[in-house]
Amino acid sequence: MRIALGMFAHEANSFSPHPTDLDDFEGRQLLRGAELLAGWEGTNTEPGGALALLTAEPDCEIVPLLGARALSGAPIRRKVFESLLGELLDRLRASLPVDGVLLVLHGAMMADAGEGKEPLDDATGEVLARVRELIGPQVPIVGTLDLHANVTQRMVAAATALVGYQTAPHVDMGATGEAAARLLLATLRGEVSPVSALVRLPMILPPENADHRVGPLAEVLDRAREIEARPEILRVGVYPVQPWLDAPDVASSVLVIGNDNVRLVNELAHELARAFWERRDRFAPDLLSPDEAIARALAREQGTVVLCDSADSTTSGSTGDSTAILRAALARAPLAWPALLNIVDPAAVAAAIAAGVGNSLSVPVGGSLASDFFAPVPFSGRVKLLSDGEFRFKGPGMRGVLHYMGRTAVLVNDNIYLVVMERAVSQWDPQLYRSLGLEPTDARIVQVKSPRAFRAAYEEIADEVLVVRAPGAASPELAALPWRRLGRPIYPLDPQISWP
Repeated sequence: MRIALGMFAHEANSFSPHPTDLDDFEGRQLLRGAELLAGWEGTNTEPGGALALLTAEPDCEIVPLLGARALSGAPIRRKVFESLLGELLDRLRASLPVDGVLLVLHGAMMADAGEGKEPLDDATGEVLARVRELIGPQVPIVGTLDLHANVTQRMVAAATALVGYQTAPHVDMGATGEAAARLLLATLRGEVSPVSALVRLPMILPPENADHRVGPLAEVLDRAREIEARPEILRVGVYPVQPWLDAPDVASSVLVIGNDNVRLVNELAHELARAFWERRDRFAPDLLSPDEAIARALAREQGTVVLCDSADSTTSGSTGDSTAILRAALARAPLAWPALLNIVDPAAVAAAIAAGVGNSLSVPVGGSLASDFFAPVPFSGRVKLLSDGEFRFKGPGMRGVLHYMGRTAVLVNDNIYLVVMERAVSQWDPQLYRSLGLEPTDARIVQVKSPRAFRAAYEEIADEVLVVRAPGAASPELAALPWRRLGRPIYPLDPQISWP
């Protein structure tokens, strides 16, 4: 069996001012041909999980295509999207015939309007549809999705099956890739005939309280696992959607995939969707102002307090240059206990490099990438360390994946240790700080720019987690954002909406 393997993954945020360009893919992952097969062993990723299964099959030949993944941000520039999709299709065309296609996707990808075109709100659907058009109706396509995918009817119609994460914090990427590969092989061998039922709900939900272990999402996922345990069911997905997609067709959803039983999967999908809808009011997080959060952390006699700066989450599409917590910390300096903070600011990094390790400098930091949300803050301190900014995740989420902050400096002022980086990275793992000689368990305050996924690695070292109310492109206060195109009515912007 010849299995074509490709990856085209990006999570859009309509409120981010940073358009996703080619260098965003080059700075994260842009792999061609055989490169796509190298380096995944031992990583908790979709390609890692899929390859572990497929390479163990003696009758399976893997045909690598293109692997493109960028950090979350504003929609992809249209010419970049078309170029990457065109290359993926060209490589697939040159590889035909193939028996099956496995695509690593996200599900919340968008492309901008470009010249004389409408915005491409369902870019994932476009990828699947164009692949389907090329290979024809008989060759199975199985795609992987993030739990926050905006699953559309076009995506479901083009794919044979879509297999999504089942955890938040996300720790099952490898398992998801393996499950997708297993379902593809079972389809090719005639063991199953997948049919799908998608039910979309008019709601968008902040991710801070969306946890697979406890709370409203856990209750829905528990019911999903009960459904999935039935012999007629192949996979069940619950998708609380990336909520910062300002487009007409955005919705949370459930997707039930069964073995050749359309009536059953529809019944079960609607039942699960009702359970999801009934819990919508329980997803709103409790928020503290930056000053309140810092005061509460400093009032403790001991312990490490993680300040969840989710509004500036780099894995939710924000820019990473928020100054809200830094400004509040500086207002209380000198701090009695260490605080580890971080910010994206290439100009400040360059100034630190020019000053040199051990020397002092005064420089404005932050607020340069998302000026609608943030303003620069003057920072005076000593350059403690300079680094190339490369580190590898060691926690459960994306374990083994290398990340690139670009040139990075650690600046110190009155117990404030500020990590200043050239480019944003995922902040799920304390290795961001440890790779720079900063130990989170030695600090009273640790800033993390992630709404939920960081908890998998941080909860074992955090004595308390506080979610901060701050501005940003990924604010959990969804009704306060400047929506222009979102389909209405939709919860929570229209709290009185009824469904179905």
